[in-house]
Amino acid sequence: MLHRNHFGVLAAAALSVTLTACGSSDNPTAAKPAPSKSSAVASSASSSPTPQAALLTKNQLASALLPLSQMPAGWSTEGDDTPGDKTFCDYRQPHKARIQVSRSFQKGGGLTATVAAVGIRQYASASDAAESFTAMEKALETCRQETYQGSVVTYAPMSVDKLGDRSLGVRIESDGSTALQQFTLDGPVLINVGTGSLNAEADTATALLRDQVGRYEAAARK
Repeated sequence: MLHRNHFGVLAAAALSVTLTACGSSDNPTAAKPAPSKSSAVASSASSSPTPQAALLTKNQLASALLPLSQMPAGWSTEGDDTPGDKTFCDYRQPHKARIQVSRSFQKGGGLTATVAAVGIRQYASASDAAESFTAMEKALETCRQETYQGSVVTYAPMSVDKLGDRSLGVRIESDGSTALQQFTLDGPVLINVGTGSLNAEADTATALLRDQVGRYEAAARK
């Protein structure tokens, strides 16, 4: 049976680039875009990556998160979260996110319950965000399985839409449940969207990622 507590094991792994927030800036500044890179797991850059994306305040980033009103029918808000610091196979991040915000949703209950989460992690610069994305990408080249909170968690690369500067996807399985996690590097931020259930499907996560990237880019270009 999938429920919020059980999904916590998957969520901790799925939201793996989460880092402890270490302050925010009240004066947004322009971030220098980083050059795109590609790999077997990451998608190539889109035709229009975020140009000169502004560094946003925590309130601005929180406002850029997908609201319940933009979710498909049947979802309810689980609340805004403070992400933890778990990483895939405990790999070490080269930089800490300066600000991070996330929100979770649930649809249905019992055996049919599905959980979704969206998040934005903003770094000091686009280059710091790109290096952090690369570190995650490298870790996933060898990280295929680990034990977390007493459960065996397995990882597999997953194809994703070409959004932002670079994107990658991961299929995560544990105790009969599946989480589909997608990440997009977009200027100075890493955007993540994940869904989890007993029978998770990629269409929902893909649509939510497109919407979340769109909302962030609109906020960053104002």
